[in-house]
Amino acid sequence: MSDLSRHLPLSNRPRHDESDVSSSWNAELADVLGSLATALAPLPDAAWATTSRRPDWSVHDVIAHLVWRLSTPRGERWRASARSLAEQGFSAAAAELVIARRVAGSPDATPPALVQRLVAMRDVAAARAAGAAPGLALDGTRGDTFQNGIGALAEAVIGATDVAASLGLPLTVPERASGAVALRRALEAPTEIKAVIRGHSLAATDADWSFGNGPVLEATAAELLLFLYGRSDTAPHPRPTTR
Repeated sequence: MSDLSRHLPLSNRPRHDESDVSSSWNAELADVLGSLATALAPLPDAAWATTSRRPDWSVHDVIAHLVWRLSTPRGERWRASARSLAEQGFSAAAAELVIARRVAGSPDATPPALVQRLVAMRDVAAARAAGAAPGLALDGTRGDTFQNGIGALAEAVIGATDVAASLGLPLTVPERASGAVALRRALEAPTEIKAVIRGHSLAATDADWSFGNGPVLEATAAELLLFLYGRSDTAPHPRPTTR
């Protein structure tokens, strides 16, 4: 087991009653999707063609894939991914890009339509966070197929962080969401990224979370996420020592 997983909770806040905590990430998803939709809505279509932080992906590709990932039933998504993986010589990166471009190129995936879908998914997530029935449907987004686990949250958080960095948008991700996603990614990151963070703690300089054990590597929450997900080559830096 990675040393990172033995050092929870994510922050050094005093412990409190967490009996109401659940594995649902609907509230965080609603916040992230709402912020992303608000940031994207006023942008011209040309901005969507901007290259994202993910090699060969445009902003349009990132958002189209995010909408597909969160709104497609799990079985259908797995089948599509398996087919694409086989067609692309079992290159996971190529398979994901093919799916993203296919979705982005469909007639119902124009920038305004995708923003509308983000808003609809935000509304579903918010309603479910408030206890609404899973079958709630808004603008074609069915609550019973809407993905709301940590994997879906990770897709939303890194997608929003990537787009914000690519377009220079002032988009804030909730601390609980960014910390949970960073920890999850640190536990399953590729070897080259684990080689950098192994034996260290990671700390966000602009959020109340940290995890790990050992000398502290720090950066902003967005910078840590971009590095952990391979969207940036800039590694977190050692915390300055105080004299």
